[in-house]
Amino acid sequence: MTSTEPTNAGLPPVDGLVLMGGLSTRMGTDKSELAYHGQPQRDYLTALLQPFCRQVYWSVNAEQAATLPPGGPPRLIDVVSERPGPLNGMLSAVAHDPTCAWLVVACDMPLLSARSFDALLAGRRSETIATAFYDTDGRYPEPLLCLWEPGSGPVLQAAFASGMVSPRKILMMNAVTLLPPPDPRELTNINSPDERSQLGF
Repeated sequence: MTSTEPTNAGLPPVDGLVLMGGLSTRMGTDKSELAYHGQPQRDYLTALLQPFCRQVYWSVNAEQAATLPPGGPPRLIDVVSERPGPLNGMLSAVAHDPTCAWLVVACDMPLLSARSFDALLAGRRSETIATAFYDTDGRYPEPLLCLWEPGSGPVLQAAFASGMVSPRKILMMNAVTLLPPPDPRELTNINSPDERSQLGF
């Protein structure tokens, strides 16, 4: 596993954000608690992110914040509880620290490995608002494994204020760096028990 230092020298520092504040409606249980690798997915992703980040945070909704056990990474609570979703969590992150880049990952990507983080940071271009992979279809940017630069903060805030809630649309409407993923399968989202079963877990 490589470190971020050679590739990112002189660039804004990177903090990690595990997005786990969704309602998990289709799965029927908190997706961050599912164990694909012998531990809750939130813990697996935290360990995966740590070599690449100054600090890893958990993005949670208010209900989760009240029920999570003590310990673990610091929590960032969704800023607008009545509008759940990944953009809400990202806004909490940029409000917490608008000067760093945020390496964001959704908690429902069980096939992720350090290989994807290496590739994303190696292809980083901080003059754009974000560096992202093409999604599993190879057509659109994948916002939920993405490095959002400090310049993305005002863009995210303006989009949210206008009623937009799709991070993918924000990437599509702005200057971003898009990369081919080293393994598109690592971007697979698991959102239901059937999808989890099909994946072999």
